[in-house]
This record gives sequence, structure tokens and C-alpha cells, in this order.
Amino acid sequence: RLKTHTLAALRYPNFRLYFVGQLISLSGSWMQTIAQGWLVFQLTRDELWLGIVACAAGLPSLLLSPFAGVIVDRVPRRRLLLITQTAQMLLAFTLALLTFTGTVQVAHIVLLAFLLGITNAMDAPSRQTIIVDLVGHDDLTSGIALNSMMFNSSRIVGPSLAGIMLTQVGPAWCFLFNGVSFLAVIFMLLIMRVEQPARPAGNLDPLRRLREGLSFSRRHSTILPILLLAVVSSTITSNISTLFPAFADVVLHSPAEGYSTMSATMGVGALIAATSMTALGKYFGRGRVITTMVMIVPLVALAISQTTTVPAAAVCAALLGFSVILQFVTMNTLIQSEVPDEFRGRVMSLYSLSFFGFAPFGALALGALANALGNPTAIMLFALIGGTLSALIVARFSYLRRVL
Repeated sequence: RLKTHTLAALRYPNFRLYFVGQLISLSGSWMQTIAQGWLVFQLTRDELWLGIVACAAGLPSLLLSPFAGVIVDRVPRRRLLLITQTAQMLLAFTLALLTFTGTVQVAHIVLLAFLLGITNAMDAPSRQTIIVDLVGHDDLTSGIALNSMMFNSSRIVGPSLAGIMLTQVGPAWCFLFNGVSFLAVIFMLLIMRVEQPARPAGNLDPLRRLREGLSFSRRHSTILPILLLAVVSSTITSNISTLFPAFADVVLHSPAEGYSTMSATMGVGALIAATSMTALGKYFGRGRVITTMVMIVPLVALAISQTTTVPAAAVCAALLGFSVILQFVTMNTLIQSEVPDEFRGRVMSLYSLSFFGFAPFGALALGALANALGNPTAIMLFALIGGTLSALIVARFSYLRRVL
């Protein structure tokens, strides 16, 4: 069972620097996410383009994440983060420049999203695995919980600021603010001093080491069902937020305020989940929390498909944020507590792959369905399919419910 106090990781200076820098930077990233979705739909008035942009952003993770895990196991994670964060800053400034000059086209956004996805394929496993470098194994659970709190706090701040800036000054300023916000995390990474863990012995053989990571995960009784559930959830049920820009415009008739409100309340629910994750896992057991949430998420998605007002959609979005994040943060914590250090980067890259790599195809299918059948029907179908598949996995791996 979980024994670490949630705030224990804050006693480490390196973690405090990382926490503050990432909070600022991720708030900017969420501003860009909201503004970009809004801009894509305003440029095209087509839900399919929302799916295409999401697919472009996620496709690199499918291709690169497993190999990225091999690199993360061998290269200092702080150095990797400096590279990826700098690249993401330059991409944000490029999008801001195109938008300020009035030359931005949806093709530009697709290309920049694809390039951002390439950096994310390396950035995501680096951010997940650097926590153990910052706080050690004893306070790893606290570090993961606080990292999730930071991430989900930014999901409140970023969309709220984006909603204001979209209506007052336009999306270009959101992109510019995001670019500037990366300076905070880059500065924090530069001044922190992280003791480098020993690198694995032997020559770097990406394919061999990738096979080892896959083999380890496939044989592990806890990690395998978690990865399968993550694939279903990220591809289908939790993917419905891809349609929020169109849903807010077409169904709620509130394109900027409705979209930013749904995103911000989703962040509120997510933050509550992150702060309560340790207590809920300790009281109910982490396996039971995961298996319960994967069944609640489709039910909330069904409720969203039936909403027609901003307040009702905001409440449902908060419930969606709570259940999705409680599920995924508990999965992350359970995997990291089970995997040995020599496999950490490779296994977490597989988790990132399950979270980001397959989601693009779900987003593309969801956008096509919404374009053909309408937003509510597409969301309802995805909720039913995702709920059915999740139930089958939970039934097949019933012992997961008993994992503490």
C-alpha cells in the first residue's frame, strides 16, 4: 500500500525547481492547445480537421516512443529535456509569427503539430522518468502525485487564460505566451544539479533493447493489462475532448467561452483527482481505482453527448477530467512502482506509446464520424465502444482489481 505523504517530494530542491518551471511552461502549452483547436475549427469549420491535427501531433509517438525509451535509459534525462523544451519553444514562436502576420493556414498547423509530436515522443518518457532522478525511490509516489497536480493545475490556468485572450486579443498572443513560458522550465533545468544514474552496460542496440522492454511488459501480470486499458482509454473514451472546439461551437453555440470553460473545468476535475489519488489508492487499492475509473469514463462521455448548455457541459467535463486523470495517474504510479530501473525508460516509453501513439487514429476516426453523423452521435458511439472494450479487459484480467 501507499505510505509516502503526498507533499514529501517538495523537500528536494531539484524537484521544487522542476515543479515551478513546468507549472509555468505547461500553463502556456495548454493555452496553445486551446487556441490551436479554436483556430483550426474557425479556419475550416470541419470536425475532420480537428482529428487530422490531433493525428499529426500523435503519429510520431507511435513511430518513435519505443525507441525513445531506449535513448531515455542511456542519455541524461535533464539533457534530453533541455533539447525537447527548446525545440518546442521555437515551434510555438513559429506558430505565433504565422498567426500575427495573418498567413497561417491549416496546413501550417498540421506540420507544426507533427514536428511538436516528434519532440513529445522524446519529451514524455523523459519527464515521467526524471522524477525518480529528482526524488529517489522512497518518495517516488509523492513525486508522481505532485507532478500530476502541477500538470493539472496548468490545465486550469492555461485554458482560463486562453479563454480571456481569445476573446480579447486573439490566438496569436496565446502562442506567443506559450513560447515565452518555455524560458521558465529551461532556466530551471539549467540551474538544477541532478546526479546521473548509472547507464546500462553494453553497447546500444535499440532493437534488442526494445524487444527486451516489450518482453518484460508482456510477461508482467500488472503492467500488461494496464497498457491494454491505456490503449483503449486514450484511443477511444478519453479522446472525445478532441471534439470540444466543435462541440462548443455547434452544440453549445459558445465557441470561445464554452470551449475554454469546458477545458478549465476539466482541469479542475483533474486537479481534484491528482490531489486525492494517494488517499483513494491507499483506501481502495490502486487496482480497484483503475478498474472503476475505466468504466466511469464512458458513462461520463455518454452524459456529455446529451448536454446542450455550457453549465451542464462544464459539470460533465469536470467529471471527465477527474475520472480520466485518476485512472491515468494511478496507472503511472503503479507501473513505476513495479518496474526495475534498468527497464524504466523502455517501459514508460511503452506507456507513453499507449497514451499518445494510438490516440491519433482514434482522433481521426472521431473527427470523421462527427463530420458524418454530428458531434453528439460520434461521442456516444465512442463511449459505447470504449466502455465495452474496457469491460472485456477488466473481466479477462480480473486480478488487477486486487492489486494494492
